[in-house]
Amino acid sequence: MSASARRAALAAAALAFLPSLALAQTTPLPAAKDLVAKHVVAIGGREAILRHPFFRAKGTFDMPAAGMTGQLEVAAAQPNLVLVKITIPGMGDMLQGFDGTNAWSLDPMQGPRLIEGEELAQMADEAEFASVLRESPSIASMETTEIVTLGGQQCYKVKIVRKSGRETFDCYAVDSGLLIGGFAKQKTAMGEVEAVTEYSDYKEFNGIKQPAKVTLTMMGQQQVMEFTSYEYGLIDAAAFTVPAPVATLISQKPKN
Repeated sequence: MSASARRAALAAAALAFLPSLALAQTTPLPAAKDLVAKHVVAIGGREAILRHPFFRAKGTFDMPAAGMTGQLEVAAAQPNLVLVKITIPGMGDMLQGFDGTNAWSLDPMQGPRLIEGEELAQMADEAEFASVLRESPSIASMETTEIVTLGGQQCYKVKIVRKSGRETFDCYAVDSGLLIGGFAKQKTAMGEVEAVTEYSDYKEFNGIKQPAKVTLTMMGQQQVMEFTSYEYGLIDAAAFTVPAPVATLISQKPKN
């Protein structure tokens, strides 16, 4: 084939490709509410998610860069109770909780601390028991913005804006519809940091699919949480008992 013939063939191939490219660029993205609905169905359905008012998940915690490994336990209950306990050998328990009003942490290095301001608002958002439904009255809007790649998978990126003005992003896998991660600016005791969360290895626990592995990347470091069990049932009030040092701080708060 001559040079001119090759150029003509390449031009024809390019022209043939343009319609499909235009289609890819103009095809509407799925509505955010439809992506949420597809994920809810994929993990077992709305009824299954709301059936039990309490769960306790157990597993392991690993922070490779710090050489830190331990046991992890997460308890959550309707409407918005949460307690996370990480037990590190040789260090002790690191606790963080939300009782519906107060957010707090307690660890051997920093002692008890009440969480206030934007960090408190963030924990209140994340403590909602059925937050996966994205039905919270605190959500002002949801919008699918683009297709991105996370953890080697293509996903629809959904922007969530809270009435507080806080923005977070969900990522729903294009193929399975599962929520495989998210992006957010996290409020911490050290200030605001970019955080990327990845959900993987979905497994069924008592009729509900949960990610058995959660990887959080912040400030260049990873925290890996792997869950081996989820227990569902009636609310276990004892699971959310506020430790005495934290209860003292709460009692000392100025009354509004």
